[in-house]
Amino acid sequence: MNIALLIIDVQEAFIGHRKGGQEYHNTFEYINETAKLFRKSGKPVIIVRDIEGGNDESFQNVGDLIVQDSDTEVLKVYSNSFWKTDLEKILKEKNIDFVVLCGNAAEYCVLATYNGAIERDFGAAILQHGVFANHPNGLIDIYNNRALISFEVLSYILSSL
Repeated sequence: MNIALLIIDVQEAFIGHRKGGQEYHNTFEYINETAKLFRKSGKPVIIVRDIEGGNDESFQNVGDLIVQDSDTEVLKVYSNSFWKTDLEKILKEKNIDFVVLCGNAAEYCVLATYNGAIERDFGAAILQHGVFANHPNGLIDIYNNRALISFEVLSYILSSL
């Protein structure tokens, strides 16, 4: 299995207002530790940024996201990170066949990208505890209706590859 991590829309404009909250801290702990696992295993970490509303300071990644020079950035203007971007091309060039998604927001861009991955024949799962939601039921819907993967399972898989 060739696997990549997609970190979607963790930008000031979208989640900056949540800083200081326990959910914010916990979610970033999962995202950053998972990204560290991927990097340690030599697997791609792809940071997706939505620039539909602009590309100024508010549309930059929040400072709590740990980014490395080895990470790939994809800019998008639609909810689905595959739509009219180079994401599919990048994944195919790296022979990726499975993606793990995390970031913001469960009901919108994460879900649209999950569906986009499936439509393009990639395996896909959403990182448990690694997703923000705009509405209280947003996470419940994702957790009940989409494939999830835990940090512990990813740790085992990546150490076995």
